[in-house]
Amino acid sequence: MKRERVTVHIDDVRRATAGDAHAVAEVIHYSTADSMPWFAGRNTLDEDRWWTSNVLLHKTDVWVATVDGNVVGVVALHDGWLSQLFVRTTAQGFGVGHRLVEVAKRESPRGLQLWVFRRNAVAARFLETVGFSLVREGTSSGRHSVSEAAEPELLYRWVP
Repeated sequence: MKRERVTVHIDDVRRATAGDAHAVAEVIHYSTADSMPWFAGRNTLDEDRWWTSNVLLHKTDVWVATVDGNVVGVVALHDGWLSQLFVRTTAQGFGVGHRLVEVAKRESPRGLQLWVFRRNAVAARFLETVGFSLVREGTSSGRHSVSEAAEPELLYRWVP
């Protein structure tokens, strides 16, 4: 039997609005659960919804990628930092992350940096394929959650 490649057509990559808050929170929440099941600092979906509505959408520049009108990817930028980059597991491998990183680079022409957990090897490989370079290693030490244990992280940077 011949295997056909499934494709996803990205409708749009646009700035997030307040109406996108719950969809953005769901992408972050479920992508984190799928890609980092070992991460003890995960929030509940209600906590992620509150944080997205009351913090993320007000303090960062958030963009979303949509497929069939549904939010499938999120990128958030703040002062040269790529603070959030998440793609729904079902939409990974179809260029959504690449499109979001293109927007991030366009919006941050002087460069970007971000931390990624060392155990998240898929994310680290992706960052290297889109032009980010490893700068140094560090430890989160509660940066993500008060109750979280220190987790080894990698600092990546993109410079045009």
